Amino acid sequence: MQLLRRPAARFVLLLVGLAVLGGLVALYGPPDAAAIDAYVSGSGRAAPLVAVAGSAVLTCAMVPRTVLAFVGGLLFGTLAGGLYVLVGALLGAAVAFGAGRVLGRDFVLARSASRAEGRIARLDAWLGRRGVFGVLAVRLVPLAPYGLMSYAFGTTGTRFRDFLAGSALGATPTSLGYAAVGAAALTASPTALAVGAGALGLLMLAGTWAAGWARTRLGVPGTPPAPAGAGVTPVTPAGTPPRP
Repeated sequence: MQLLRRPAARFVLLLVGLAVLGGLVALYGPPDAAAIDAYVSGSGRAAPLVAVAGSAVLTCAMVPRTVLAFVGGLLFGTLAGGLYVLVGALLGAAVAFGAGRVLGRDFVLARSASRAEGRIARLDAWLGRRGVFGVLAVRLVPLAPYGLMSYAFGTTGTRFRDFLAGSALGATPTSLGYAAVGAAALTASPTALAVGAGALGLLMLAGTWAAGWARTRLGVPGTPPAPAGAGVTPVTPAGTPPRP
């Protein structure tokens, strides 16, 4: 227990835990849709609660949220399935954020403090001020690892309320989109499947655009600013070459 009082030890524990969870998901794959269907269907009236709780647990285990939303659409339809998975994913994201904050925040804060002018410090400070935009830009990209990024945001200066707001705004359209694809697959409707897939493609483009917009318009730290006077052509009398 004395060892866990050290920020570096807690951070290593976080990394090991994430590696184990990621390894298990990679080894065994996401839960089988048929098994989930049988389990949830057998829960009767408690099926929505089981779907929410299961989505929360599987989100913490870093099972892709897209898979969960797809299965939710298969089981409950577009609207209900998407909302059940969204609520569960937000609960799981809150738990993952808390784990990242407890186990990794002190270590990252110490590293950024030791490099006060570095990129990590600037990004951490920006997320503390405008974290909702950073979270939203990440959540709008369906391919971004939802569970892993929830742990990662916990180690940054992002405020919890900003994290939840950005997650809710960004995850709602993708959750409903993948649920729509799942529901369309159940009904074997080519039109609905095409609409759902097209909507997800637009969301991916929107997420990419949002990330670029946040970087250029909101001052997201990236490339260090050029030194004063860099790129300025020296002014010399006509016909006189500038001095080296």
